[in-house]
Order: sequence, then C-alpha cells, then structure tokens
Amino acid sequence: MPTLLAYIKIMRPLNVVIGIIGVLLGAYLTGHLAVNNIFWLTIVTVVTFTGAANAINDYYDYEIDKINRPERPIPSGKISRNGARVFAYVLFFIGLSASALIRFEPFLLAAVSVVLLIGYSRWWKRQPIIGNVVVSIMIAVAFFYGASAFGRLWAAWPPAFIGFVYTWGREMIKDLEDVKGDAVEQAKTLPLLAGEIPAKLIASLLFLILIFGVLVPYFLNIYNVYYLLTVVVGVDVPIVYITTQLWRSKTAKEYRRLSQILKVDMFVGLLAVFVGTL
Repeated sequence: MPTLLAYIKIMRPLNVVIGIIGVLLGAYLTGHLAVNNIFWLTIVTVVTFTGAANAINDYYDYEIDKINRPERPIPSGKISRNGARVFAYVLFFIGLSASALIRFEPFLLAAVSVVLLIGYSRWWKRQPIIGNVVVSIMIAVAFFYGASAFGRLWAAWPPAFIGFVYTWGREMIKDLEDVKGDAVEQAKTLPLLAGEIPAKLIASLLFLILIFGVLVPYFLNIYNVYYLLTVVVGVDVPIVYITTQLWRSKTAKEYRRLSQILKVDMFVGLLAVFVGTL
C-alpha cells in the first residue's frame, strides 16, 4: 500500500527545494518579487513540475533503477509503476493550471517544459548528449520561469547560464555512474557508446567553461564583489577539485560522490547570485 512518504520521496524533496530556490531567485532578480498570488502560483508550479518530472522519470527508468537505484519507491515496491505515472500527470496538470493563472509567458514556458520533461524521460535520456542537454535546459528554464512570472524574463540569464553548464557537467558524471544499469537497458549514453574518456573530457570542458563563466557577471557589473568572492571560493575551488577527482575515479560509488558534491555545491552558486545583488 503506497504511503504519503513514498510519494514525497519519489518527488525528490532536495530537487524540489533546489527548484523552488531557483525559481524564486529568478523572480527576485526582476526586482518585483512580492508575496502575493503570483508568488504562490509560482511555488505551486515549480513544486508540482519538479515532482512530476521525477515521478515520470522513475516510471520510465524502472528496469534501470532495479539495478542502479533499488531503494527508490517503484523498484522497492512502495509505489506501483502505474501509480507513479498517474501521480506525475496529476502534478503536471496542477502545475500547468497554476501557470495559466499567472500570464501567458510563464504558461508557455510551463507547456514547453511538460513536452521536454516527458520527452526526456521517454526518449532522450538514453541518447548521447541530447538527454544531458535537455535536462540542463530545464534547469535554465526554472530561472527564466520565475523571472517571467514577475515580468522580466531576461533578468535571470546569469543564473540560467550557470545552471545550464553546471547541470550538463553533472549529468555527464551521472552517466558515468549509471553505466551498469544503462548497459542492461541498452541505453545509448556517451560512456557506453564511446567510453569513459570522451565523457570525462566533455565534463572537464564544461567545468572549465563554468570556472571562467561564473566570473563574467561580475566583470559586466551585474553582480558585486561579494558575488565574486563567493563563486571563486564556493564554486570554482570545488569545481577544480571535482575535475581532478573525476579523472581518478573509476567506480560508480566514486562518481556518485562527485555528483552529490555538485548537487550540494549548487546551493553555493545560488547563494552567490543572491549576495551579488545586495
């Protein structure tokens, strides 16, 4: 019998929190963020969309997760596959409805997001590069969504760019981590098609772009010196460490550790953008 805790778990609470912070940060950068109806509708959209994305992803990844993530709600038997799919569609409907009550621009972004999220889980995730790019685009869209809800879409481009590159690099590491399960499902991820070296090269290139890219908003006078100090110490230093460790890693456990460090460090990047506007 499914429990409330199982449904919460399939939504990935940490991912939901990151999504909320990202959307609210995008809204904050417009200079018009206020706790009003738009604020709450925006929160509803990001919570439901993040949860739906993870639930539908687990639905399609059932066979892979039996190997790579047996503790997740579906392979562990806490939620049925069909139950997860219905749950995802209900969440998507709630999120779309909430976005429609804001204005057309965020609704359009939400509608495009539904297509990308379902397409990613059903087809593109198991394809080389394109799956990584799609999920990275979705991270960038989260920032743009928050900004569009309060009327200034392009105010969110710096964190959207950083989030895009950051996520793409992390997705490459996750592909390295999931090689065993992906091979069983005959997925066509880059590590399986071309080996670990090309995947590590692309991840390293993306991290190199990120190391210098995070400095650009400061030199364009978009963010202040507090932003610069935070990203140098809190983002660039960890990214250098992760890049060096990436080339020494060989096991799924080692890759997972790097992926988890990146997920936590994303909060530091978000904090940098916030303090950069004070």
